[in-house]
Amino acid sequence: MTNPANADWNTFDRPVIRAVPHPNVLDLRGITITCPECDADRDWLLLNVRRQVFVRCRCAAEWHEPDLTRDEFDEHFTAPEREWDAFDDAMTGLGFDGLLAGTIWNS
Repeated sequence: MTNPANADWNTFDRPVIRAVPHPNVLDLRGITITCPECDADRDWLLLNVRRQVFVRCRCAAEWHEPDLTRDEFDEHFTAPEREWDAFDDAMTGLGFDGLLAGTIWNS
């Protein structure tokens, strides 16, 4: 048995965050989602943390979207292409750290 005093508790408390790009408009309940910071209406990163789904914009604004369920997220999620040790590194690597604010990729 290991000594809990020596355990790195941060590794146990960190939730797994799954991310999937969503280049199109999010039209939930007939209402188009727009970014509260920059008014973008497409090119999102959907983040799943436990049972909640968050939306992140290229300007780095992020919010919990209660109308997006984990089941809906799972429909679009595939096997991970890459893993990061730090959330900030992942956001930079995916282009959702604010540097590309105002940029929308054509799909």
